[in-house]
Amino acid sequence: MQYQYKRIFISLFILLMIIILGAYIWVSTKVDKKRVDEASDNILSFFRHQMDTEEANALFVSVALSDNSVLKEALNNDDEEMGYNTLMQVLNKLKTYTFVKDIRTQILTKELDIFARSWDNSFAGMPLEGFRVDLQRIRKLHKPKVSIDPGRLLTIKATTPFKDKNKLIGYIEAIQTFDAITKRLRDKGIDLLVLMDDRFLNIATLMRENQTLGTYVVSNKNYNVNILKILQNHTTKIAQKNHFFTDDYLHVVDIMRDSGGNKIGYYLLSILRKDIVKYENSDKELSFFLRLSRDDLYDVVNTWEKQKGSYKNVYDKAFFNLLDTVNKKDKIVFEEQAKEILETYTKEELIDIIL
Repeated sequence: MQYQYKRIFISLFILLMIIILGAYIWVSTKVDKKRVDEASDNILSFFRHQMDTEEANALFVSVALSDNSVLKEALNNDDEEMGYNTLMQVLNKLKTYTFVKDIRTQILTKELDIFARSWDNSFAGMPLEGFRVDLQRIRKLHKPKVSIDPGRLLTIKATTPFKDKNKLIGYIEAIQTFDAITKRLRDKGIDLLVLMDDRFLNIATLMRENQTLGTYVVSNKNYNVNILKILQNHTTKIAQKNHFFTDDYLHVVDIMRDSGGNKIGYYLLSILRKDIVKYENSDKELSFFLRLSRDDLYDVVNTWEKQKGSYKNVYDKAFFNLLDTVNKKDKIVFEEQAKEILETYTKEELIDIIL
């Protein structure tokens, strides 16, 4: 009898230990999942703010160029050489005195032919509509917009209607690759893969030699080669998961859409497992990174819509509207350029601006 009680006691004790252990594992799993979900959300939030920064920078350049009277004169007179030289002069000034560095610009006629390009003017006169589906939507464009659309390359494109006395004469585009944001994210411990659906390779002719990941084409040049190798056996997870693990990494997935809202691929953000804790608390760890938000894009558009206001031109207004968003590294040079601009204003004009 005593032996039977002993067996029952041991059995109950083992059962209790199993229940406690199971409860501990269940709670730990829940806690770990919550930590990973929070870190993933914060990584995604940080990435989207960085994308907003890239888009705002491109939009700023596009809007600033749209007020240049010499460019308008060149386009109206069909003077391609004058247009190219002026475009280069203005762009070099922007790169020297503002936070905008890695950017290209081009002017399109209202028929959507290339008029001038900052990186290669040998294609002047070439029609672009056949190479870019998004240009069909540009004809209906009445205000500046920024989007990610496949062209010969997949890039961030900011487009502003180019008007002379309210008459449409063409379009100004500022174009950025994903290389700058890839570097900036890597400096914060996040590796980015920009993955375009390979069905767009009939348009993206300059990307046909790019590395692939399953049915996706890697669209940024300075990606992490080791992470790309690791993901070769996990390609199906990209379209199925919000985030997933490989041996040493957490991978966060975000959908990439074009200007029409259509899915054209994915952004894949990867961090080391051991770094997850850095991204758990957005208020303490990430808030100081987030300088620009989606609102800044609207500010640039509003600058264009409301025109120059008390300023001499749209460029000056947009320049000063974005003054507070400049990082410390560029601020000194930026403020010097701001002083040069203000010195061209009379006392009365400065008072109008302040008021």
